[in-house]
Order: sequence, then structure tokens, then C-alpha cells
Amino acid sequence: MRGATGGVQRKVQDVYGSAYYVHCYAHQLNLIMQQATSHIPKIGQFFSDVGGFSTFFSKSFKQTAVLDEVVAHRLPGASTTRWNFHSRAVNTVYEHKDELVKCFQTIRDRGDFDAISKREAGGFMRMLEDEVFCFILALFHKTMPHVDMLFNHLQKRNIDSVFIAGITQRFTHSIQAIRDSVPSLVEDEEYRGPVQEPPLKKRRAMGEETQQHLAIEVCDTIMSHAKERFSFTNHLISATLLQGDLFPQHSRKFRIQH
Repeated sequence: MRGATGGVQRKVQDVYGSAYYVHCYAHQLNLIMQQATSHIPKIGQFFSDVGGFSTFFSKSFKQTAVLDEVVAHRLPGASTTRWNFHSRAVNTVYEHKDELVKCFQTIRDRGDFDAISKREAGGFMRMLEDEVFCFILALFHKTMPHVDMLFNHLQKRNIDSVFIAGITQRFTHSIQAIRDSVPSLVEDEEYRGPVQEPPLKKRRAMGEETQQHLAIEVCDTIMSHAKERFSFTNHLISATLLQGDLFPQHSRKFRIQH
């Protein structure tokens, strides 16, 4: 539909030369979160690891049966184009972290699973006990509700540029509040994991200062991308008002959504 040569965008602009093409707001939020996290190696690896949980259980009915028995909660599948799938996966892993550790331990210790499944289960256990993974998991568990709220607002049918500007501002203020609270969050036990007693010779993988820098970078990147992606709304408001004043017979607003 957004094709610049033969799509609906082109057909509308052939008739209304000043028509603005506006990409689907909810899809733009997906792009914001993807761009905001993909360039930070630790964050990109984290979401790749989170996606591996559902992949592990989807490969085997036996593994899914243990998940149902021990955790009693299914893991959502990951999607590269829908950020709300990442949000659900983060929340599920965070809220059922201890149960998942027991689930993977059961698979690893039982004799009726093959060597590959046992090895992968052991890897997921170590991941859930890893300091860096636990820290990023807790950070995004705190961030995701604000992303989900903005995503749900952007899915509404009766939205306009003024509405988008308002909810985007509230979103960036919420992320800024998380950023401002990073020092106290880093000191919180839930951000320092692991979920079980660490080995005696466990090496600290990430110091508090590094944790703070990573959390601040995540928040800053999300806010900067959000402001950049939705900055056109002010221009749209001005252009619409101007067009309505000069050409009242053509003041209807057009928006094509992907």
C-alpha cells in the first residue's frame, strides 16, 4: 500500500499532490524498539536468547509437557516484526524465572531426554542464573509496560497528530523517569540476580557502574528514536492548519496506514 510508484500512496498523491504519507504508527513503534536495541550488542544478544526459550519448547512435545507440569504457563513465540511478542516473552520469563530454572533442571536430570536437549536445558539454566541476563531482563520488565501502553494507543482507529504528540510525550517522560531512577534500580536485588546461590568462584560479569551505563544507554536510545520517529507530528499539525486556511475546499486529511 505504501508503494511510491504504484501503491495506494502513489494513487492518492496523483490526485492530491500535497497529501502526506504517514506510516502505520504502531509499526513505527516496532521499528523504534528494534532500532533502539539492535545496535547495543548485549541487548541484541539478550532478545535473541529470550526468543530461544519458546523455540526450545516448541521443538518437542515432551519438553512442552514438562513446561506445563512445572511452570504451568506457555511461552509466547517471538516475532521480529511485532514488538509486543518480545514484551510478552520478557514478562513471562521474568515472572516465572524460578519455575523455569526447575523446569530446565528437570529436563537435564531426567534420563528419557536426549543429550542435545539436556545440553540445551543446562545452557538455559546458566542463562537464567547469569548476572547480565537477569539485569537486562529486570530492566525491560520495568520498561515494557510503557511500550505496551503506547502500542495499544497507537492501534486505535480514531487517532490524529495531536493525540500522537501527546501520548509520545507521556511515553518519553515515563522512560526518562526510569532513566533517572537507574542508580537506585541497579542497587535493587532483582537487578543483580542470579536466582540461585552463585558458585563460590563466580566472576562478577558486570559492575554496577557498567550496569548503569547500559541502562542509561537503553533509555536514551529509546527516547531519541521515539522523538525522531514521531517528530513529524508537529509538522503535520502546522501543515494541516495551513492547508485548511489557504485551501478550505481541500482541508480533508488523508492518512494511509501500512
